[in-house]
Amino acid sequence: MPSFSEPRIVCRPALPSDTADVLEFTKYIWEGHDYIHYVWKDWLADPHGLLVTAQFGAQAVGIAKVSLISPGQWWLEGLRVDPKFQGLKIGSHLHKYTDGWWIKHGDGLIRLMTSSQRVQVHHLSERTGYAKIGEVLGCRLDLPADDSQPPFQLVMPEEVSEALTFASAHLSHSNGLMDSGWRFSAPDETTLNDLARTGRLHWWRGRLGLLAAHEDEQDEGRVLAISFAAAHEPLLLSGLLRDTAGLAKQQRFVYVHWLAPVNEPVREALQQAGFFVDWDSSGYLYAKPHPG
Repeated sequence: MPSFSEPRIVCRPALPSDTADVLEFTKYIWEGHDYIHYVWKDWLADPHGLLVTAQFGAQAVGIAKVSLISPGQWWLEGLRVDPKFQGLKIGSHLHKYTDGWWIKHGDGLIRLMTSSQRVQVHHLSERTGYAKIGEVLGCRLDLPADDSQPPFQLVMPEEVSEALTFASAHLSHSNGLMDSGWRFSAPDETTLNDLARTGRLHWWRGRLGLLAAHEDEQDEGRVLAISFAAAHEPLLLSGLLRDTAGLAKQQRFVYVHWLAPVNEPVREALQQAGFFVDWDSSGYLYAKPHPG
């Protein structure tokens, strides 16, 4: 029997005083390429979601974040455990705490992404009511040597409703989802308005396609990351994807990247467009509807 003096895992809302512990143990995750130190202050200040710390004794040994993407769409992210404290089921404690908070305070739908190799997370998600809805794989397209004009035109704010209708009709290859930077959600007025306002939503060849993108930062520099690519006809998807390289070069990005859906039509389009896989393993997407 454990004694009353032995440390226990306690999950609670994160505090600024957790910063030193969290930034220390996350700097060794993902071979030193974790992004937590870039977002930690913003996560602490987020008024709409919840940042959680797992405490063991006096030390912060794990974190997780619930984020509101747009009305009725939530994202569970940032699940991290100090490598020195593996084996204490800290990840399970964090998952159940964040899931319980969302059930009490959230609505709509919540989603998460985890590595295809993290079998324990798959089982934990399924036990708590999450269902696998898709799989994505990181793919890269290098830039062309020529400076030809890419056939894209910005979506104007007054065209957002039309763009949303187009995306809703032509995103079956991605299970109706878009990526906004390691966060997946269904396109809606909120997300597309933000993209149009920041110049990241483009018509392709008139109204034959629609491209949404965001900026990512890698070791090589700024990357044009595809949020979604929607074509009027499936056979046109490879052409749209190929032309993103010209857009990226025009805007001085170093290459194009897409967390691409794993299915045969997309695989063929990527191959024809010149993309290559740059991930060792894929990511599984899970979703759970609010019980209320």
